[in-house]
Amino acid sequence: MKNLLFYKKKAKAWEEALPVGNGRIGAMVFGNLKTERIALNEDSLWSGYPKDLNKKDAVEYLEPLRQAIFDGDHKKAREIANRDFHGHWSEAYLPFGDLIIEYSKSSKKGYIRTLDISTGVSVTKSDLLTQTVFVSYPAQLAVVNVKASEPISAKVTITSKLKHKCHTDADALIIDGQAPEICMPPYHNDGKVFEYGPQGMRFAGAVKVLGNAVFDEDSIVISNQTEFTLLVSLATNFIDFKSMPVGDPIPKALKYFENAKPYNELLKEHTDDFSSLFNRVDVDFGSERADVPTDKRLKQFKKGADDNNLIALLFQYGRYLTISCSRQGTRAMTLQGIFNPHLRAPWSSSYTTNINTEMNYWCTDICNLSECFEPFFEQAKNMCINGEVTAKDYYNCNGSCAHHNSDIWGASYPAGDPFGKTNSESYAFWQSSLPWMLNEVFEHYRYTRDEKLFEEMKPYFKKVLEFYNDYLIEHDGKLVTCPSSSPENTYNDNGVRGCLTYMPTMDIGILQEFFQNCREFGFDTPEIPDIPIGSDGRINEWAKEYTETEVTHRHVSHLYCVYPSAVEQSDEVREAAKKSLLKRGFDGTGWALGWKVCLWARLDEAENALKLIKNQLRPINPRGIRRPGGGSYPNMFDAHPPFQIDGNFGVAAGIAEMLVRGAIPKEWSGYAKGIKRKDGTELNIKFDKGKIYE
Repeated sequence: MKNLLFYKKKAKAWEEALPVGNGRIGAMVFGNLKTERIALNEDSLWSGYPKDLNKKDAVEYLEPLRQAIFDGDHKKAREIANRDFHGHWSEAYLPFGDLIIEYSKSSKKGYIRTLDISTGVSVTKSDLLTQTVFVSYPAQLAVVNVKASEPISAKVTITSKLKHKCHTDADALIIDGQAPEICMPPYHNDGKVFEYGPQGMRFAGAVKVLGNAVFDEDSIVISNQTEFTLLVSLATNFIDFKSMPVGDPIPKALKYFENAKPYNELLKEHTDDFSSLFNRVDVDFGSERADVPTDKRLKQFKKGADDNNLIALLFQYGRYLTISCSRQGTRAMTLQGIFNPHLRAPWSSSYTTNINTEMNYWCTDICNLSECFEPFFEQAKNMCINGEVTAKDYYNCNGSCAHHNSDIWGASYPAGDPFGKTNSESYAFWQSSLPWMLNEVFEHYRYTRDEKLFEEMKPYFKKVLEFYNDYLIEHDGKLVTCPSSSPENTYNDNGVRGCLTYMPTMDIGILQEFFQNCREFGFDTPEIPDIPIGSDGRINEWAKEYTETEVTHRHVSHLYCVYPSAVEQSDEVREAAKKSLLKRGFDGTGWALGWKVCLWARLDEAENALKLIKNQLRPINPRGIRRPGGGSYPNMFDAHPPFQIDGNFGVAAGIAEMLVRGAIPKEWSGYAKGIKRKDGTELNIKFDKGKIYE
């Protein structure tokens, strides 16, 4: 039962359902063998359309804003930034809809539902029915196969929270829908927050049956069968980030059926493809309780059960979700990967590029899944292109820049309140997402040594370097970024709360690595300050030693220089980072726990990393009262809370880093093989009580 999630009861909440996907199509399987719900997503279904939402007079306020920051006038800086320097919210990733199967008979006897993460197949069984669900990358179809021990009937419908209509056409059930032109995040309720219009994206789905069926007006009726298979195809009329979505998506959806094969062939083709990626890596950490249902296993682990292979399962689940959510030719993973049930999702289920989008791809290369990285670079390219306008409109700079939030249309402006009425200073006015993203692309190159990629990266590095050559300004004899921030964190300066600053330590860490990478292309780079260490021996987060307003803040942005940076830091910086981490503590949101695992791994502190991994496995009840701090939902999705998938990838990257560096906790005895090193070799080790012996 290795690499298996299993449960003895159906999912009642979305965070209990089991995810399957092929990078483009996502499906959440609830396992209800009376009225089954399979929640569907398609990675290009977003609100909005390409538009220039940069504030055209923003640059007029740059110098007053800088002056207020240099003068330490935090109130004035906040007012200028929010009122005169703002942008607009990014667009939202949207749910496609639900496939509903109403079975004529049901039985609770012998019930079990499983997800085999080595094959990407979800199976729900009772003594009457066996329902198998997967989403095939080769066929680009979702597949639902039903076998029954006696003849049964079923009614199949498809619905959506979005504007839609359903009909049948010859041998297919069709859903034809419209995405909104406007979909604001749930925390913004001023003006038009959700509105349909002719320029919004269109989407379509089609369901066909392998087996005997009757197509009613808006449903499929299957009568007295012992086996049938549903093929589900999804599509939108999205073209690319710079083109208006035009055309009819229905023919596009129907075209995928040309890949249709008999069920057994579809299953083999899918499992061969999925397993070829998943089976590259194998780990075992010793003790396990794989015969216990996963939801109970999480609860018992929290109480101290000896189950180190639950950590191995968490690691492999991060790899599983990578394969399921990001493949060549798909869109980059959002805050929820490709799995989102909400119309106005938390943070719009978009791209938060001050940590979360980057974290989504931390485990691709080290976990031997380099093929899954491509969509990230594509998103970075789109933002680089749009960022040329942002660089001019906000900073009068050449080159390109982008801020903390983006979307399928490549948004690069400072995302926040479009009316400038609310306080966006802690997140919107940080301009360092592109050098971070390109650093991650260069790290991908270090693993792949793909010389074609090296040449492809070069013009984007040049473009972003041009921006920083223009943007950096001299202050107290040093070149600094301004305005900037340490993302989402605030400080106290003599009783005044602030966020905006010049040259926060995160910017130093990012540019330190970015300029190092630029020099690999032969570019000349500016000189910037070193990583600052404060009077208390910790890495200082801001340009000055301000008092922290939240010592245990979820972001550890100032420690970028240690992880994910590829720059080798001095022993002094590493020791200062350890002190900083100890002060931040061992709690936090789900993704914050993942980042801290990576940091302690990079610092060769196995036992501290293990504490955080165990905290990330704390069971979170999706139907209970939300508790502070992260953990894992019953389906092992990362709980911020709410659900954010980045924590799954962060902890997987951290565990891989521990193994590569030989930072193995004393509790672990077992082996690891297939994890990738940057020199192109693969890890193959055995260890006993934390000590490598082979």
